[in-house]
Amino acid sequence: MASRLVALSGDGRSARSGVGLLALAAVGLAAASGSLAGCSGTSRDEAPLRVAAAPAGADTRLTLHAAPNLKINARVVPALELTDRSVVRFGAGRLTADSAYFAEPPSALLTGRHDAVHGTLRASVCEVGAQVCRSLVVEI
Repeated sequence: MASRLVALSGDGRSARSGVGLLALAAVGLAAASGSLAGCSGTSRDEAPLRVAAAPAGADTRLTLHAAPNLKINARVVPALELTDRSVVRFGAGRLTADSAYFAEPPSALLTGRHDAVHGTLRASVCEVGAQVCRSLVVEI
């Protein structure tokens, strides 16, 4: 079973290795957007968000994962605009009690099988314990 792991840094460099049928795009959002620079829990080397693509029958399940010190804002639904201009919106079955954050990583179903996904990711993240979230826009 062939697979590919792709990690993107903020400067666009990539590294590849094989691991199961899973393609990960680690988004170096801190370096790419600068919007989390200066936040105490996020270093420039740490990717605040990553998108994992895994097979789901004949389709592909995309899952958005946040770094351990971050929460994904559910009031601003994360979206990935693909290179063909279609938009994939991430959702989850469970939200926090106040419905402000995703209690589990949000996911979306993309029609067809895809080893890698490219486009513009838009999401809002908050440091754990913070009251203000930051909007991020990054090319993956």
